[in-house]
This record gives sequence, structure tokens and C-alpha cells, in this order.
Amino acid sequence: MNRFAGVLFAVAVSVIASAHVGSPNMVFDGNAGPYPVRVIVRPPDVVPGLAEVIVRVDASDVQSVGIRPVFWRAGVIGAPKPDEIERVPGSTNTYSGHTWLMSRGSYSVYVTVSGPRGAGTAIVPVNAFATGRLALPPALAGILVVLGALLVAGLITIIRAAAGESLVPPGETLSPTARRRANIVTVVAVPVLAVLIFGGAKWWESVDSDYQKTMYRPPAADATIDVDSTHRTLHLRVHDTAAFHAIFAPVVPDHGKMMHLFLLSKSGMQSFTHLHPVEESPLHFVAELPWVVAGTYLMFADIVLENGTSLTVSNTLEIPAAPGSVTPSDPDDSWDRTAKVTLAFPNAERSIGEGYSMVWTDSVPLQVGNAIDLRFVVRDSAGKVAMLNPYLGMAAHAVVIRSDASVFVHLHPMGTVATAAQDAFTLRDRGDTTARGRLKLDALDSTAMPAMTMSGALSFPYEFPKPGRYRIWVQVKPKAAVLTGMFDVDVR
Repeated sequence: MNRFAGVLFAVAVSVIASAHVGSPNMVFDGNAGPYPVRVIVRPPDVVPGLAEVIVRVDASDVQSVGIRPVFWRAGVIGAPKPDEIERVPGSTNTYSGHTWLMSRGSYSVYVTVSGPRGAGTAIVPVNAFATGRLALPPALAGILVVLGALLVAGLITIIRAAAGESLVPPGETLSPTARRRANIVTVVAVPVLAVLIFGGAKWWESVDSDYQKTMYRPPAADATIDVDSTHRTLHLRVHDTAAFHAIFAPVVPDHGKMMHLFLLSKSGMQSFTHLHPVEESPLHFVAELPWVVAGTYLMFADIVLENGTSLTVSNTLEIPAAPGSVTPSDPDDSWDRTAKVTLAFPNAERSIGEGYSMVWTDSVPLQVGNAIDLRFVVRDSAGKVAMLNPYLGMAAHAVVIRSDASVFVHLHPMGTVATAAQDAFTLRDRGDTTARGRLKLDALDSTAMPAMTMSGALSFPYEFPKPGRYRIWVQVKPKAAVLTGMFDVDVR
């Protein structure tokens, strides 16, 4: 049996605070009881820190909107009371406020909307990890050095005056003996001040070093590929890289899968593969690689932990040639080999196979920092809006990646949140746990959805984190096969 090792972390990625690379903000479209809401949570770079929460309610009869941070271990019972947030001036349905995230780990912001139709709550999971460390700008550093030097010079002057002139009665001059004493005190004081300044600098370095140990680093995925005459098997062993344990709870299924693995050909990112490895043992995932041709691939894998934490691991893989026709290990595995890419803007259309086409219907420029809807329409061969079967419990799935791989996110029509993370908080709130605090996994079924068709008019709420060229894949299931649309778009 031949063994091929993957190259670890060749992709330069930004630190993340959620199950996304370089895209920490959470966007959720759903309902708070009878009220349709869009919630945007922008987590802080440091913990403890203030998260910004924006709530847009599609209703005119709202009386109040409250937000409440719920830490996974404390639950609703141990959470603070909701804070009522204010309507944004000049807006009729947008509210904004801030809430403290006090501990490192998994939170959920509970958004409660009240009105004459009653009250309802939306759960928006968010990871609270320190991800930022501000550098000192050179100009500010220069100003502080000058001010510090002036302060030290002033302090030395004060010490010399205190040991000399301050002891002389008014109108008298400083005697040679007093002058000598003042000079000696000053000479002694200078190295003492130097030691204090040096000690303060070392203390600050120690504080900074301790803080860096609390900063989040994405988990690693050690990858190997076993090849024999009939199989090409990928093994992923996930482990922490941060100084603390981010993975301290078991993995739970999200959309019925223990892991969602995406492979993108590194050369131009033309091919796209969506696989679902199984967890053979804790944090050891295994999958058969299907048609994928030999070459170098970018890998991104999403997992959700039992405490509601969502994580993304990344890697590059050197995939060897297949021994023959390899059967996928999961019936929901899918891939797209189409090399043609359509610039999505404006109103681009591309064929996705089996007589279906997909149209990007947005017609306004995409800008950084604005929560917008990525709108697509799937049409059949007659040009009518197609009806879709659920794919992994959703009408569609989308993947957004920046051209330099510094941004990656797995989207759903409900937004960037993981349904398994929402379910984890819901189950804890209603007491579906064991005596040891573990979730009752038989109650966790995030793929539950009626066997019904859905409209092919789709939208994905998202907030682009930085400008650049992005590639977007949209996966739908109009019949038995999963079809994939691929577009490029420029974000300003």
C-alpha cells in the first residue's frame, strides 16, 4: 500500500472566529416567533469584548427588540437578562446594540422580538475567541518615545530640585554642599529610573506574550492518502494548534454529516468537490476520493462541536492518480468538473447540466461590509423557475472563496450559521442532556425536513469581509443528481 502525505497549511489564511476562514461575522435569516428577522453579529477581536448586533425586522408592529449573550456552559438559566436595543435613527425596522462576550468559547446571541403578535426568539451561534492583536503604528510609537523622553527628563529635573533647591530657604542660593548632594541623588536616580523603565518594558512583553497564548489559531488537519488497487482513501486527523484547547467537545453531525469537506483544484480553482468523511475514531475522519484527478488541491473542512462551536480546518493535498473507478463513500458526495467560469455580474447565466441553468440575478455592485443577498434562480429547459429537492436538509448550499484563499465560507439560505450549533443550544435549553451534561445525540437531527420541493429562486445572506475577486459555487438538486453553478464576482 502506498502512502502519500498532504502538505500542511500551504494556504495562508486569516485567523478566524467561526467556521469560516477570514469571515468572522455571522449573518442569520430566519424568524423570531412570528417576526421575520435578519441578524448580523460582529464578534470582538478580543475576549472579553463587545459584539455588535444588528437586527432587521420585516414587520411594522414591533414593540421591542432584546439581545442576550448565552454562554454554552451557563445556558439561558445562567445568562444575563436581555438588553433592549434601540432603533437606528432614520430607519423603521433596523435595530442595533452591543453585548459583552465575557468568556472564550461558544456563545449564542438570543434575539427576542416582541409585539402585538407575541414574542419570539432567534438563536444566532457565534464563537468568542481572541483573534486580533493591534500593532503600534510607527508614527504613534515615535510620538510616545518623544513624550516618554520628556517625562523622564522632567522626572529627573524634579528629583534634582527636590534634593537641592527645594531645601533652600527662599532668597538664599544653593551651597556647594547642597549642590553636590543634589547631583549625587540625581546620579543615583538615573539608573534606578532606567531599571524601572526596563522592568516595565519586560512586564509589558510578558503581558503581550500571555495574551498571544490566548489567541485563536485554526485547528490542523494532518492528511494522508492510502492507495491500493481499488481504493484511494483520505485520512484526516484533526488537532488543536492554539495554546489552549479549542476542540474540547465531541463532534456532532451537521446536516446529518460529521464533516463537510471541500476540495478545490489549486491551479485556478476550476474543479469543486463536496465530500462527507465519516469519523472512524475521535477526530479521525475517512473518505474515499471519487473522480478527482491527480494534482494539488486546497482543502477546507467544516465541523461542529457538541458545545456549539463551529470550526474550519484547512490544508493542501497532493492527490495521487486513482487506481481505477473509485466509488464515493457517501451518496451525498458531489463534484463539478466544468472548467467554464462566468463572470457573475450583472445577471450572468450558466448551464449546470441536465437541461438546467442558473442565473445570478443581483444587479447592484457588491461592497465590503454590507450584508446583502446573493440571489440565484434555477431554470429548467423551458425557462421556468425549477422546483428543487432538499440537498442535505436545505434548498441549496453555496461556497464563497476569495482568489487568494484568504476567505472561505460555506453558506445556506439561512445564512452563515450552522444548524447543528443552533440545535446544540436549543437542546441544552430544554434539558436534552445526560447527567454528565452531554447532549442526547438522538435528539440532534439537523437534516429533519419534510419531503417537499422548494422554489429554485434562492438567496444567500452574506457580508463580504474585504474587496477582491471571489468565486462562488451554488449546489442544488432539481432531480436525483446534485448540480453545481460556478461564478466569479468582483467585490469593491
